[in-house]
Amino acid sequence: MVKVRGQLSVEFIVVISGLLIILATITMPMYNQARADAEKVSKLADAREAAGTIANALNTVYAAGVGSKQTVEYWLPKGVVKIYANVNVDGIDTTDNDVAPDNRMDVQIWLDLDGNGEWDNKREAIILLETLLPSENNENRVIVGDEKFSVGSGLHRTTFTYEYRGGLRYIVISDIEVA
Repeated sequence: MVKVRGQLSVEFIVVISGLLIILATITMPMYNQARADAEKVSKLADAREAAGTIANALNTVYAAGVGSKQTVEYWLPKGVVKIYANVNVDGIDTTDNDVAPDNRMDVQIWLDLDGNGEWDNKREAIILLETLLPSENNENRVIVGDEKFSVGSGLHRTTFTYEYRGGLRYIVISDIEVA
């Protein structure tokens, strides 16, 4: 059997090419999944930091009493569907897990992690932090107007003002998107 010159090189290139194709079909899905998981963790971390900033500002204004005011800045990631911070927010029921009410107002940030534009209704897609403020079930409640929260991604500057209105205590929220 006479071998043509260079046949071994061609066979080597074919075998190496086949191995690279097999390697690519295995590693690309793993890479894509790891990248998606890293993006999700990053969104959750940014949302948790924003919720912590909002909760701390509410606690500070509440503890300082009527007449106090505080302005904070925080970053919201893409995929935030809603921010709740009012006396009706205490606990949550999701399709996979529940958080029981504890008579303390919560700050909740609802996220869309699957990209369909709606909250995913799973515990992993919500950031929930307690505040010092009593919830609606408590007679010492403070009315918090959270309808002014903007959910656009980017930097936000939010002012919390504690005041009396008609004999009731209010924390007024004004939020603007900076960038």
